[in-house]
Amino acid sequence: MTLFRLASILSSMALLANPAMAETPRSAGLLEFGPGNVLFVADSLDASVSAYTLPSDGLPPEQATAFNLLDLDPLVSRALGSEGRLIYGDLAVHPVTRNAYVSVTARIDGIETHAVVSITRDGSVRRLDLSTLPTSRFVVEDAADTDVTFWRDIPAPSLTITDLDYANGELFVSGVSTGEFASTLRKVPFPFGTASTSSSIEIYHAAHNQNETRAPIRAMAVVDLDGVSTTVAAYTCTPLVTIPVDELEAGAHVTGKTIAELGYGNTPIDVISFSSADQQGNLSNYVLVVNREMDADLISLDDLTAAAAAPGLSEPVPYLGATSGVRTVPLPLSGVAHVADQDAQFLLAMRRDLDTGAMELVSFRKGSFFRLSDFISEYNFPDYAYADDPMSTGVRMFQNMLKSDEGFPGEIRQ
Repeated sequence: MTLFRLASILSSMALLANPAMAETPRSAGLLEFGPGNVLFVADSLDASVSAYTLPSDGLPPEQATAFNLLDLDPLVSRALGSEGRLIYGDLAVHPVTRNAYVSVTARIDGIETHAVVSITRDGSVRRLDLSTLPTSRFVVEDAADTDVTFWRDIPAPSLTITDLDYANGELFVSGVSTGEFASTLRKVPFPFGTASTSSSIEIYHAAHNQNETRAPIRAMAVVDLDGVSTTVAAYTCTPLVTIPVDELEAGAHVTGKTIAELGYGNTPIDVISFSSADQQGNLSNYVLVVNREMDADLISLDDLTAAAAAPGLSEPVPYLGATSGVRTVPLPLSGVAHVADQDAQFLLAMRRDLDTGAMELVSFRKGSFFRLSDFISEYNFPDYAYADDPMSTGVRMFQNMLKSDEGFPGEIRQ
């Protein structure tokens, strides 16, 4: 059976649900904000994406201040009334209030329960009652086979939806499908109700020296590259690929352009695009690839645009571990589970404390991309004195800013 039967493509429509009949999803995984107060929630068990319209509570945008929640589990458990271990699915930031939204699996009254919570900077956690919210639903056709597993017990349907991104009135859904070519990228107009397109994706993987059609996109972002709307997609082990959006037509078999090999033995977690201002207020645009096993990779949009216009990689890397392609800057974002663009000044991340195992919800200032309070260095000793020169003055001012961000105003040195 081929993946792209015409009847299946034409029937890949959104199912509209009566708001009064909305139900809590069987699972709550990936999150993505759409227009207005719409929150997309992926349900891998039902191979669907629901669009919930959140209540408009009239809150003004929060000031650009940092999150410093260093032990999230008890806050979430208390809000849910849960016991035992929490499993976090994804993180998204509300485009207006800049509050965090997190999907989580918890055990409540002895039953495994999937929920979405909102979190403010002061640690207030509120569970969303999804059953009361107006919603519409998109159902994935040709979902991954339920009788296929990986490594004995990882079900293939868990890869039916591997990432979501909303751009220009469309929801992009990556994942695995049944059929000859498993890797699939769907383009779904929103509001749901219009036929979606489903394209199979093939890439050249320079670390493996082969064309690949099965492995799905693991993380992606849709960005504008010199006027061309383009999906920037990262795969396991870790090719980075560009796919022009206008090539994603119904039934198309699309070959992405491999613009980088970022390193082997790694799974990308998130690809996000954002702007950052320098000390003079000049904005620069970036794409950030956040990885599970490696440093994060920061790429300027200008370099990404040039790489997308170049021929791309077509030869294997010379040795295991070699990187190739577009220039990247490694960032010390470690232990990170999820990252989102918080606001003009910060990225927001969920990460595990490697010593205690606590899940943290913390902000990283753009331009520095690390938290000063993670380290004990020469600067921390009480008898340390900054030198009286322009460079040392700049370091002191920069460190004072980070100390204030991270909740240590008493450590500021004048």
